[in-house]
Amino acid sequence: MMGQRGLGQSAGVPPSRREFLRRLGSGAVAGSMAASVAGVAAGRATEGRVRHRTLGKTGLEVSEIGFGGHSWAYPRVPTGNGGFRRPTVDEAVEMLAAGLDMGVNFIDACTPHEEHIVPGQALKRLGKRDQMIISGRCCHKMKGRPQDKEEVYKFVDERLRMWQIEHFDLLMLTNTENDTPQSGLWDMSYSIEALEKLKQQGKIRFAGFGAHFTPAGFLYAFKHYAKDFDVCSLPYNIRHRVAEQIMPVAKKVGLGVVTIKPFARGSLLKGHEEEPGLARDMISFVLENPNLDVCICGVHTIEHVRENFSASWTALTPERRQRLEGLAARTPCPQHRWLEEGWLHA
Repeated sequence: MMGQRGLGQSAGVPPSRREFLRRLGSGAVAGSMAASVAGVAAGRATEGRVRHRTLGKTGLEVSEIGFGGHSWAYPRVPTGNGGFRRPTVDEAVEMLAAGLDMGVNFIDACTPHEEHIVPGQALKRLGKRDQMIISGRCCHKMKGRPQDKEEVYKFVDERLRMWQIEHFDLLMLTNTENDTPQSGLWDMSYSIEALEKLKQQGKIRFAGFGAHFTPAGFLYAFKHYAKDFDVCSLPYNIRHRVAEQIMPVAKKVGLGVVTIKPFARGSLLKGHEEEPGLARDMISFVLENPNLDVCICGVHTIEHVRENFSASWTALTPERRQRLEGLAARTPCPQHRWLEEGWLHA
């Protein structure tokens, strides 16, 4: 039962992926300009530049695609001998610089230390902190107890040191149903108090919430807590589409919308990693929705950056849409129970 302070729950043979990425990197890829989706942005997207949207009531102009935190923490870079490793700081510098050149200005960081240290060091080298909107996710700290406040303060101070910055542009409070096992929900009361103090101290500018909740949990939060937050973050991809019903409600109450899991954390790409343009098309699908402001995605190599961010100016063709829908229908994601059970159908 809900507690008084809780949150509910082409003709011809296609090129290889390597050839596709080579062409994309040189700016010679076909499909120059994508028409803007009605209600997303005025005018047309310019090839090579990621379109911007307004992040809810924050007024921030954010790139509609951003760097996801998991870009830095997990071994996804091929080693050449069948293994994988994490991106280095030098590679992060190259990736962030390429993104900035395309107009990408949003970067997210989740729990692992690498998600704060690696991009923090990279941005420090680039000297471009003022050009990037930095979002930190304070995960698994809200238990519905007074100590939650100190956990949030400790997290923010520690992660600001890792980033070598003075403030987060956005602090996202995130939980799973397992963090408050007595109800399966999230008690927001103490964390809201912490957010107000952090704003007064100048350590955060805006606040948001989200993660592994049920759609009902988001709706409850919109109704009861929208005034205390600026942004929400929820999953959305070609397979998990309930967000199509949730995002309009978020926009109605003035919240910015950040979507996560465009590939269901890689599950939708599994076995198709070498298919040219598949990841790009999955993001293009997400961006068609006018109710989201930024889609964050994991990128682990400079090739990923070039392909994934090109979704902003690459329209999804009917043939490619059919390919995505077929793939989504036959690709269950059993390792992500919360997605499959709560977010599967629109």
